[in-house]
Amino acid sequence: MNKMIVITKTDQVDGFRLAGVDAIGVDDVQTVEEMIKTWLGKHEPLLLALDDDLFSRLEGDLKKRIYASDEMLLVTIPDKILPDGDRMRKQHIYEMIRHATGVQIRFKGESNG
Repeated sequence: MNKMIVITKTDQVDGFRLAGVDAIGVDDVQTVEEMIKTWLGKHEPLLLALDDDLFSRLEGDLKKRIYASDEMLLVTIPDKILPDGDRMRKQHIYEMIRHATGVQIRFKGESNG
C-alpha cells in the first residue's frame, strides 16, 4: 500500500486536514460508492479509511467486493461518541477491531451469545 484515502462527512473533513491528512468530504453515499467502484475497477492498491456511518450505508454487494479485494484494505472511522464505561461503547470498539483485522476475536468479559 502506498496510498491512503480518507473519506469522511464534510463537517469533519477540516479536522483531518488540520491534522495533516488529505481527506475527502462527502455526505451522500452514492458518491462514495462511485469512488470505491472506480478504485476497485482500476485494481488500485490503497488503504481506505471510511466514516463508519457512510460505510454502514454502502450496498451489500459493494461491501462484499471490498472485502474480497486484494488491493483495497478498509478501516472504518468512528463517527459517534458513546459514553465512557458504557457497554455499547465497548461493543462498538470490539466490532471495529474485528472489522479492521478481519478476525472474529472474543474479548475478555464477552459472552458467546
